[in-house]
Amino acid sequence: FAMLSIVALAACLTSAAAAQAVPYYDPRLTGGSMLTLQNEPLNMIISGLSSPDVLTIRGIVNFGNALGYGDDCLGIHLGGPQAANLGDGNGLVNQTQMMREDYGNTPIGTCLETLMGGNHYRVFPQNGSKANSGALFLAASKEDPITEQHNIVPNGYDIGRDQVVSDATGGIVSFSGVDYTTTVEYVSGLLTPGAEGINHNISIDGRTAILTVTASTVNSGLDCKGSSLCGTLNVASCDAARDKLVPTTIYRTDG
Repeated sequence: FAMLSIVALAACLTSAAAAQAVPYYDPRLTGGSMLTLQNEPLNMIISGLSSPDVLTIRGIVNFGNALGYGDDCLGIHLGGPQAANLGDGNGLVNQTQMMREDYGNTPIGTCLETLMGGNHYRVFPQNGSKANSGALFLAASKEDPITEQHNIVPNGYDIGRDQVVSDATGGIVSFSGVDYTTTVEYVSGLLTPGAEGINHNISIDGRTAILTVTASTVNSGLDCKGSSLCGTLNVASCDAARDKLVPTTIYRTDG
C-alpha cells in the first residue's frame, strides 16, 4: 500500500509539472493585454517550452547577441521604458531588457542603431503567480534614425517582428559557446489586425510569432561564457578545460 501511495504521489507531481509546461498564457484572459501601456504590440513570444537557460535575462541577452542584437548603447537607454501587463498577477511591469540591432559590432554597434535607426525589441517576462508560463513577450519594431525622433517606420511593427524571426530561424546561430536552434509558429487572434489603438496609428497584420528556442553548448561548453549553461559542465568537460590551460610565469618589474 505504501509503495502504491508513493507511485500515486509521483504520478500527481509529474502531472502537475507537465500541466505547468505551456508555451504561454493569453494575458487577456486574466486582465492583461497584448499591447504595452504605450500601445505597442507584443508581436513575438519566446515560448515557455524553450530551453530554460534562454528564458532568463542573461540567456535572452546571449540569444540576442547570437542574432545580432545587443544591449542599449553603452548600457544607456535614452528613451523611457515601456510597461506591460501580461495577466500574470504582477500588474504593469517595465520592460526587463531592450535589445537593439548591433550592425555586426556587439559592444558598440547598438550606438549606431541609436543614431541610424534599425530593429529593436523590448522584453517582458510572464512569471507571476497567476500565469507563470516563463515565456518572454517581445515588442519588436523597426525605427527611424534619431534625426526622425526614432519614430516607427511605416509597417514597422510587422517588419521588426519578421526581421527577428528571419534572424532566428535561418539556421543555427551561436554566441559565447552556445548554439541556438529556433522554430516558429504564427498565431492569429491574440492581436487585432489594423491600426486602431496602435501607437503611431501603424497598421499590423495581427499575427504573433511564437518562437521555441533550443540551446546547447558548443565544444562541450569549453568556450562557454554567456549562459547559465556554463555552470552545468560535467567532470569530463572540466578536465578537458583544465588540459587547455597553458603554464605562465609572471615577472614583476616594480622591484
